[in-house]
This record gives sequence, structure tokens and C-alpha cells, in this order.
Amino acid sequence: MFTDIFHTISTEISGENAKNMATDITRFHRIQVSPLFREAAEWCNTTLTSYGLSSCIEQFQADGEKMYWSYCFPQEWSIESGTLEIDGEVWAQFRDKKISIIQRSHPVDIEADIVQVDEPDDAAFQDVKGKIVYSSLPLEKIKDQALHYGAAGIITSGIRETMRTRLDIPEAIHYFSFWGEKGSGFILSPKEGLALEKMLKKKTVKGKMTIKSSLYPGNMEVVDAFIPGKGEEEEEVLIVAHLCHPQPSANDNASGSGALMEVARALQRLIDEHKLEHPRRGIRFLLVPEISGTVTYLATHPEKMHSTIAALNLDMVGENQDLCKSPLLLERTPDALASFVNDVAELIFEELTKEIGNLSGTTKYASFNHAVTPFSGGSDHFVLSDPTVGIPCPMIIHWPDLFYHCSLDTPDKLDARELERVGVLTATYAYFIASAGASQVQWLATMICEKAKERIIKAVRDILTSGESSDAAQSDDPHERLEYIVDREKRVLQSLDNLAPIDTHELESELEELLKAEKKKLPPKKGRTGQKECSWVPRRVYPGPISVRKLLLELPYTEKRAYEKKVKDYEDARVVGTLAVYWTDGKRTLSEIDALVRHEIGKSSLEFLMWYFQFLESHDLLELKKA
Repeated sequence: MFTDIFHTISTEISGENAKNMATDITRFHRIQVSPLFREAAEWCNTTLTSYGLSSCIEQFQADGEKMYWSYCFPQEWSIESGTLEIDGEVWAQFRDKKISIIQRSHPVDIEADIVQVDEPDDAAFQDVKGKIVYSSLPLEKIKDQALHYGAAGIITSGIRETMRTRLDIPEAIHYFSFWGEKGSGFILSPKEGLALEKMLKKKTVKGKMTIKSSLYPGNMEVVDAFIPGKGEEEEEVLIVAHLCHPQPSANDNASGSGALMEVARALQRLIDEHKLEHPRRGIRFLLVPEISGTVTYLATHPEKMHSTIAALNLDMVGENQDLCKSPLLLERTPDALASFVNDVAELIFEELTKEIGNLSGTTKYASFNHAVTPFSGGSDHFVLSDPTVGIPCPMIIHWPDLFYHCSLDTPDKLDARELERVGVLTATYAYFIASAGASQVQWLATMICEKAKERIIKAVRDILTSGESSDAAQSDDPHERLEYIVDREKRVLQSLDNLAPIDTHELESELEELLKAEKKKLPPKKGRTGQKECSWVPRRVYPGPISVRKLLLELPYTEKRAYEKKVKDYEDARVVGTLAVYWTDGKRTLSEIDALVRHEIGKSSLEFLMWYFQFLESHDLLELKKA
């Protein structure tokens, strides 16, 4: 049903053009809420306008005070220069490497002894007042302590270790930033950090930091381009990519921005040339500062939460897999917002993999590494797919990436063929949903039902193979786990009503019958034993995910450290906390929410959720009915 669209779009999408635009974007130092980000936004807006799109730049107030839902964004930051000297020699200069400064650093002009800190414990920072702290640890592990105990500045050679260690990228300078903290500092590569550590072992080392910068009430920009629909309804499909991050930041996320702009160009041209009919619904393209731009846009335009029926987030989509060692992933929406969009994207993704064939030509398969994964979050789809926002949004991303958030994320790591794949997928997804009528939706319902059956059967196979699902022990009882899966699949079918009113009862009955048949293959149903219960009923008071950033900036130091320790001690705190908030509807108890999270990702902790929700309640970020 979408293959004609797929092939038409394939003839127009240019991976080379997407790569060229992404490369142009890497020229800009795109720090959120800054004049340099504004320059990049203006270039993108001019380019989109030249392609015939209706495009504009919207500005939103950013002053460190104004709230957008539970979010508050820092003041605008402008920087003129920054230099780090060590024992009279220049080690880092903002002019030469924009990433070498801790972004959003406050102005400073100091000369002081450099002291090394190897542990993030408070005891290690007792003697840093008036001195420059150096550490090989990532900034987030040391900045609170360094600033609290009066350090004059910070130097870090830290690397966030995902699939890599310091030894893998010894010459990389990592991207770190202050987000409201009144700090100043520089970043060295691990190799430079090692050289500094050798100096510090031999003698007292002097450092001089000079940063000319300013922070002031300013604005945040969002580039907003639009292809209008022909129907009377005001419905839209949204494609979003974040434009921010320091120069060069090619894959993260000039690649997503370049791909988005190429999709916008290709669709506009195909429609103008009547190779594609004008879609029923509009297609909107947003280039945003990551998460913050999406929040401000929706908080300012709440009507978009009702008119936008689907979205797709492009985050790090153009990687040379041989260099970056990262597969291309399609990340699904959270279960709390079950939607047809996942299967639309997956069906197109499958078509995309039919690239090369075997010797006999009996099958086709992909030449690139790829996977479909459950929701994880961490980008703009995290905002859109929140059930209180209600815009189902999968994400396309490469992960993990060897050069993520560092100076080695350069244009030579981009791959035109990969950008072409993503462009075709994105444009087909947007146009198919924007154009879908009753016949397309009926076809899609059948396809979703068939894919749902595959997922149900796979879940049973996993249980029978390992005694648990492939994702971990998702439930104390496999029967409950299977019932949960079928309930979610039925809700996916029901979500098609957002596209066209069709009757899905017969397909839902097919899933119920399959459930009965498959449950007979499972081990006997288990009884509940020794499970703790919590009857608290949380209620959300803000749309969108809950942000605690402003709160943590204002908390007393000891309280903030206690919060961070609790979160650190429970390693799954981020994803479990996020999903639990998604499942919060003002009716479910915390025990019920805990069970749903466990069904969704195979892990949860009622003890952690009780602490976390009480913390949020104590700071008026949600309400708890403790009956």
C-alpha cells in the first residue's frame, strides 16, 4: 500500500544533498540559547525557504525564570573568547576548538594552582577553594562538589564511557556544559589530561583561565517549516530533529537536521511536480534545541498536541557504520502510548532492508546493521510520546556511537548512503500517514494485526525457551505478561481511529483467540506471593515529562547530593522513573504502575518509585493521594 510512495520518493531523495547540508551545519557552534545557535537557525530557515517551503523562525523567552510546564531554560549565553594556560603555555583556546570550553561558562580571569581530584567524594574537595580543580572524571561527577567548595575553575579530561573508554579515543575532547550552574572551565583530551597528571606529580602547576562571556535574558529559536494539507481538517504529521550541539557535532545532530531538510525539499518538489498528490494532512518540520525547543513549542502552541497525529524524531541518522561502529535503530514509542506509528515505521524499515540478494536471487536483505528496539528516551520523542502530550513518535538513531559528544564527531564520519536510507524512510512515513484515508487504514489494520500475532508468538517462544522473556523476567507470571501484550496490541489497533474511523473488533477478536491458544502452551499460572503493595494514587499536574533541573539548582547542596546518590544507587532510575510517570493517569495505584513498568521493560522497583514519587510530591511536581 505504501510501496508506490516508497519508490517515488526513492527517486528524489539525495543522500549527498543531505550530507552537504549536514556538513554546512557543522560550521556553526550551535549551543542552545545563544547567538551562534541563532545563526545556524537562520541558515536553515533560508535554505528551507529556497526549497519552496513556508518556513519561519519562532523565538521563545529564555531567561532562567520563565517556566514551560515543569521546565525552565537558562539565560542566553554569548562568548567572545576563552583561553586556558598551564605554566605559561596555551593548552586550550575557544577560537581554535569551540568544544574545548565547558559550554555556558561564566566570565572569569583567574590564575591559581591546579589541584587534581580523582574521586567524586566530598572529602576530596576540602582543599580546593580558590584553586583550579582538574579531574579525569566526567564533568557531572565533579562539578557540584567543585563549585560548592569554592573552586575557581574546573578542568576535565573526562569521557562518558558508552561503548568506548579513554583509550579508544585518547585525542577526543568531550562535550560538557553548565546548565544554570555558575561555573567556568575547560576540557582536555584524555591524552592531554595524562600529560597534565604527570606534571602535577612532579611539581606545583599554575593554571590561568580567561573567559570573556556573558549571560542575559534572551531567546530560544525553533525553525518551523510546513507543507499544508489539502483537507479541511487541521491534522498534521511532524518530523523533528535537534539542531543544537557544539561545532562540529556532525552526526549529533547535523545529520538529523540535514536529513530533515532533505526530506522537506524532496516532498515539496514531488508535490509541486505532481509526482505525489497533495496530502490530506499537513507535514510540519521542526528544527529545535534538543528537548527544550520541543517543550517550549508545545507549551506555547498547546493546540498542536491535539492536531498532530504522528511524529518521527531524527537523532544521529547519518553515520558511517564502519567508522562509528553503530547500527541504525528504529526506537518504538512507550507502551503507555500504544500507537499504529510503530508498525508504519517498521514496515517501511523492512522495505528499506531489501537491498542486495543472494547468489540465486531468491531473497533480499540489508547491507547495513539495523534493529528495532523498545523505547529508551533521551531525545525529543521523550517529550512527544508522553501520554499527556499524546503525539506518538518513534525515533531513528545510531547507537552506541564511538564518537558521540566529542570533537571527533566530524563530517568525515557521515555517510551519504545512510542519510539516503533514513531520508526515504522518513519521507515515506510522513507522506503515507499524511495521505492515509479509509482504504489505507483498513489495510494498515490488517498488517498491524499480523505483526501483533508475530510479537505474541515470539513472546511465548521466549518464555518457553528461557523461562522468561528475552528482555528479562518481565512478570512473575507469564500469563499476566501475555495478557499485557495482547492488551497493548489491541490498543494499537484502536489507535487507528486517529486516522480514520474503522471497525477493528474482528481483528481484536483474532488476537483474543490467539491469546487463549498460546496461554495453553505456558507453564501453570503462578500465585502472587510476598509482593509489597502501595495504594497511593499519583496525579500529574504538568503536561509533558517532569523536569527536576531547576529544582536541583535551587536545592541545598546536601539535599541535592542525597537525591543524586539515591538515583545513582538505583541504576535503572532514569528509564523506570520516566515510564512510571507515563503510566500515571490519576487512577492507577503505584503498585499497578510498578507492575506495568515491569511488564514493559522487565524491571522496576516499588521501593524506588515510592521514594521518587514522594520526592516529586514534596516539590509540587505531582500530587499523591495516600488513601
